[in-house]
Amino acid sequence: MTTVTRKIGIVTLMTIVAGAGTAVGQDIVIVPAGSTWTYLDDGSNQGTAWRAPAFDDGDWSSGPAQLGYGDGDEETEVEYGPDPDDKFITTYFRHAFEVTDPPGTGTLRLRVLRDDGIVIYLNGQEVHRANLPGSTITYLTPASGTVSGSSEDLFFEDTANAALLKAGTNVLAAEIHQRSGTSSDISFDFELLLADGIADLVRGPYWQRVTPTSAVVQWRTDTFTDSIVRYGTTPDTLDQVVSRPEFVVDHAVTLEGLTPRTRYYYSIESKQGVLVAPGPEYTITTAPPDMTATPTRVWVIGDSGTANENAEAVRDAYLEHEPERPADMWLMLGDNAYSDGTDSEYQAAVFEMYPMLLRNTPLWSTLGNHDAVSADSATESGPYYDIFTLPRAGEGGGLPSGTEAYYSFDYGNIHFVCLDSQESSRHPDGAMLTWLEEDLADTLADWIVAYWHHPPYTKGTHDSDSTSDSGGRMRDMRENALPILEAGGVDLVLSGHSHVYERSFLIDGHYDTSDTIDPAMLVDDGDGRVDGDGVYSKPPGAAHAGAVYVVAGSSGIDGSGSLDHPAMFIGLSQLGSL
Repeated sequence: MTTVTRKIGIVTLMTIVAGAGTAVGQDIVIVPAGSTWTYLDDGSNQGTAWRAPAFDDGDWSSGPAQLGYGDGDEETEVEYGPDPDDKFITTYFRHAFEVTDPPGTGTLRLRVLRDDGIVIYLNGQEVHRANLPGSTITYLTPASGTVSGSSEDLFFEDTANAALLKAGTNVLAAEIHQRSGTSSDISFDFELLLADGIADLVRGPYWQRVTPTSAVVQWRTDTFTDSIVRYGTTPDTLDQVVSRPEFVVDHAVTLEGLTPRTRYYYSIESKQGVLVAPGPEYTITTAPPDMTATPTRVWVIGDSGTANENAEAVRDAYLEHEPERPADMWLMLGDNAYSDGTDSEYQAAVFEMYPMLLRNTPLWSTLGNHDAVSADSATESGPYYDIFTLPRAGEGGGLPSGTEAYYSFDYGNIHFVCLDSQESSRHPDGAMLTWLEEDLADTLADWIVAYWHHPPYTKGTHDSDSTSDSGGRMRDMRENALPILEAGGVDLVLSGHSHVYERSFLIDGHYDTSDTIDPAMLVDDGDGRVDGDGVYSKPPGAAHAGAVYVVAGSSGIDGSGSLDHPAMFIGLSQLGSL
């Protein structure tokens, strides 16, 4: 280990000349791991000026990476302050390099070793953020979580637009944030490469916000490219095209002017070539005309984000069940990606788990507590909000909510309402429940289906009677949201969170703990089955005529519990979906 105290100014460490450089396969190494960085480790508040290329860091210290303290494998040991129990939260790093012939387009590969949180800027523009809130941060903002074990030695990967490189001096700036003042170590190293430029599909395609006349298709490439979608009503006649010239890795293209209840075939392309060729699996069917009664099948999964054999078993059971009649849409009830809802966890738990469904079935989601670890509803930021495109402005037929945290949409004569039980205010006079009351008053649909993460009734792995369980969110939704929903004529309420399956009788008016339920609250105490006591029935849209409540939180984890809530007709401790 080397401890460096020498002061130096910005130096040129590497020059790229007309494509020359060190290659790894087809990639060109611009800034190698182990490079020399200037750094400031005095615990001071540097604001934002230090990120700028012109910032003078001549009085900062300098040394080769890996930089940090506490692990014993550092090439350069930085200081953490006078108090080992109150270490500096933020340490700053800068590195300058020369480019004589910038590519103008293409993709930069960022390989980052960091402990705990980090933000990286290239020529003053943010290109990478990990383990930190998506909102504005300061020098006192702690990391969102701790990096430990083998993860301390990993280089995490990200991409950036190579157009950010400029001729002459380029500057990288990075800030490492500790989880807390008592954290034992920090680590930092970095490698920057210019990718080979040939795009590959690494995520999707997947369909969002599908309405009778529009749809959003999204996908990710491993390099920056333009976006082209060709589509038509047969695989041989893709006679319509939408293109976007911007070079991005996360692509989102909106198709408009579509015909209701129509199947479209599509291809995904860039100017480099075809990424997805048309075929029987690559189709999307638009929603039926508004308020049209249409037989509808919905697949519902909750707490599915384990990315393991449990989730695979649930998925495969669904695919084997009546494969000739697939679902018209599917709902995710939150905790879609364990354990922190990071982008890489979504990749494993959603995009690598359900590719065959994503390419042809519209997906709608709600935020779970695990998704919220790396997402923020107030700012609509983080992986959850980056991945999903949801109707904040009434694009799906419901009343505009002004946020993707909670929203509504119509599918034929069914009105779907998604609420945020995790982060948005659950107060009766708060924005979400005020909007809910107005939205229900506005709909003309025959059916109303609501869904969110935390169940109002459960005796599974969570207990809805406990005010301390889940921060009182289950109680809040029961006491505050249910009276509005039942007054608005809700028919079905779907939740996850409790890792079991529970289904209620047809009930109304039960807003307190389970020991207060009254027989009069059971509008129909039969089993609700076609081959049993008969299906539940009620007039369309009638207030307080009864609703069915379902907990479907065992699509990735099977838990247990007493399963004896008196509102519930049945409870099961086993994997499954709805």
